[in-house]
Amino acid sequence: MKSTSYLAFALSCCIGTSALASGLDFTLDNETGYDIHAVYIDANSSNVWTDDVMGTDILEDGSAVDISFSEGQDTCIWDLKVDWTEDYPSTVWTNLNLCDISKVTLKYNRDTDVTTAFTE
Repeated sequence: MKSTSYLAFALSCCIGTSALASGLDFTLDNETGYDIHAVYIDANSSNVWTDDVMGTDILEDGSAVDISFSEGQDTCIWDLKVDWTEDYPSTVWTNLNLCDISKVTLKYNRDTDVTTAFTE
């Protein structure tokens, strides 16, 4: 699996970062063909990743999990990092507007070797 990823998402053109980020919860759907060992979420462009929001759980391929968190930061824009159970490099997506997103679906394309995050 390629460590470089692309983010494909359909969001509104206006991002309201001035509003307090309170509705940051979303569903993570794993449709990659691989199991996920850990999920990290951190404010956009931060150099430090927070603790694994999955805890000790494994998100198996074909499964989804509801992720709830509140970092108390005044931002809607977050980055998402996934660690795989296989020996692949972590995959990172940036600039996710979690104030507008309710679901993130991860898919892996074997032909292009690209993992993509689709948002709703």
